[in-house]
Amino acid sequence: MIDLALDSKIFIDTNIDAALQELDLLFNTENTELIGYPEYGTNFEQFLWSTSPSTDTVKEYIEDKISNNTFFLAQMEHDVDVQILDGEYRQIYYVQISVINGNNSDSRTYQFK
Repeated sequence: MIDLALDSKIFIDTNIDAALQELDLLFNTENTELIGYPEYGTNFEQFLWSTSPSTDTVKEYIEDKISNNTFFLAQMEHDVDVQILDGEYRQIYYVQISVINGNNSDSRTYQFK
Protein backbone atom coordinates (compact mmCIF):
# COMPACT_ATOMS: atom_id res chain seq x y z
CA MET A 1 0.00 0.00 0.00
CA ILE A 2 1.25 3.48 -0.87
CA ASP A 3 0.23 6.40 1.33
CA LEU A 4 0.31 9.59 -0.78
CA ALA A 5 -1.58 11.86 1.56
CA LEU A 6 -0.05 14.12 4.15
CA ASP A 7 -3.00 13.55 6.46
CA SER A 8 -2.96 9.74 5.87
CA LYS A 9 -6.60 9.61 4.77
CA ILE A 10 -6.03 8.58 1.15
CA PHE A 11 -4.36 5.31 0.25
CA ILE A 12 -3.55 3.75 -3.08
CA ASP A 13 -3.80 0.02 -2.59
CA THR A 14 -3.98 -1.44 -6.10
CA ASN A 15 -1.54 -1.30 -8.99
CA ILE A 16 -4.22 0.22 -11.23
CA ASP A 17 -4.76 3.06 -8.76
CA ALA A 18 -1.00 3.65 -8.68
CA ALA A 19 -0.83 3.62 -12.49
CA LEU A 20 -3.69 6.13 -12.76
CA GLN A 21 -1.99 8.35 -10.18
CA GLU A 22 1.21 8.19 -12.27
CA LEU A 23 -0.78 9.25 -15.33
CA ASP A 24 -2.33 12.21 -13.53
CA LEU A 25 1.07 13.34 -12.26
CA LEU A 26 2.67 12.94 -15.68
CA PHE A 27 -0.07 14.74 -17.61
CA ASN A 28 -0.46 17.56 -15.09
CA THR A 29 3.26 18.36 -14.97
CA GLU A 30 4.73 20.55 -17.68
CA ASN A 31 8.07 19.37 -18.98
CA THR A 32 11.00 21.24 -17.41
CA GLU A 33 8.85 21.85 -14.30
CA LEU A 34 10.58 19.19 -12.19
CA ILE A 35 13.97 20.44 -11.05
CA GLY A 36 16.78 18.07 -11.95
CA TYR A 37 14.65 15.96 -14.30
CA PRO A 38 13.60 18.13 -17.26
CA GLU A 39 12.43 15.18 -19.35
CA TYR A 40 9.57 14.42 -16.92
CA GLY A 41 6.18 15.86 -17.78
CA THR A 42 4.35 16.64 -20.98
CA ASN A 43 4.16 19.50 -23.44
CA PHE A 44 0.94 19.22 -25.43
CA GLU A 45 1.10 22.87 -26.50
CA GLN A 46 3.55 21.82 -29.21
CA PHE A 47 0.78 19.82 -30.89
CA LEU A 48 -1.94 22.40 -30.40
CA TRP A 49 -0.01 24.99 -32.39
CA SER A 50 1.40 22.58 -34.97
CA THR A 51 0.13 23.01 -38.52
CA SER A 52 -0.72 19.37 -39.19
CA PRO A 53 -0.38 17.07 -36.16
CA SER A 54 -1.71 13.57 -36.54
CA THR A 55 -3.27 11.33 -33.93
CA ASP A 56 -0.43 8.84 -34.48
CA THR A 57 2.18 11.49 -33.64
CA VAL A 58 0.41 12.41 -30.39
CA LYS A 59 -0.11 8.73 -29.52
CA GLU A 60 3.61 7.99 -30.05
CA TYR A 61 4.50 10.95 -27.85
CA ILE A 62 2.22 9.69 -25.06
CA GLU A 63 3.51 6.11 -25.35
CA ASP A 64 7.10 7.39 -25.13
CA LYS A 65 6.28 9.43 -22.02
CA ILE A 66 4.57 6.44 -20.40
CA SER A 67 7.43 4.04 -21.10
CA ASN A 68 10.13 6.47 -19.91
CA ASN A 69 8.39 8.12 -16.94
CA THR A 70 6.13 5.60 -15.23
CA PHE A 71 6.79 2.49 -13.21
CA PHE A 72 3.42 0.81 -12.63
CA LEU A 73 1.76 1.82 -15.90
CA ALA A 74 4.73 0.80 -18.06
CA GLN A 75 4.39 -2.74 -16.69
CA MET A 76 0.65 -3.02 -17.37
CA GLU A 77 -1.37 -3.48 -20.49
CA HIS A 78 -2.75 -0.13 -21.59
CA ASP A 79 -4.42 1.40 -24.61
CA VAL A 80 -4.08 5.00 -25.76
CA ASP A 81 -6.81 6.47 -27.95
CA VAL A 82 -6.36 9.98 -29.37
CA GLN A 83 -8.97 11.98 -31.22
CA ILE A 84 -8.55 15.46 -32.66
CA LEU A 85 -11.61 17.70 -32.62
CA ASP A 86 -11.91 21.09 -34.30
CA GLY A 87 -12.23 23.91 -31.80
CA GLU A 88 -13.22 27.51 -32.36
CA TYR A 89 -9.62 28.80 -32.47
CA ARG A 90 -7.47 25.67 -32.47
CA GLN A 91 -7.78 21.93 -32.28
CA ILE A 92 -8.79 19.99 -29.17
CA TYR A 93 -7.11 16.73 -28.27
CA TYR A 94 -9.28 14.13 -26.60
CA VAL A 95 -7.09 11.42 -25.05
CA GLN A 96 -8.45 8.30 -23.37
CA ILE A 97 -6.07 5.86 -21.70
CA SER A 98 -7.36 2.47 -20.55
CA VAL A 99 -5.35 0.46 -18.04
CA ILE A 100 -5.80 -3.31 -17.70
CA ASN A 101 -4.30 -5.43 -14.93
CA GLY A 102 -5.64 -8.98 -14.85
CA ASN A 103 -9.41 -8.83 -14.42
CA ASN A 104 -9.38 -5.19 -13.32
CA SER A 105 -9.48 -2.20 -15.63
CA ASP A 106 -10.00 1.53 -15.42
CA SER A 107 -9.45 4.53 -17.64
CA ARG A 108 -8.64 8.23 -17.61
CA THR A 109 -9.74 10.87 -20.08
CA TYR A 110 -7.84 14.08 -20.76
CA GLN A 111 -8.63 17.06 -22.94
CA PHE A 112 -6.05 19.53 -24.20
CA LYS A 113 -7.12 22.75 -25.87
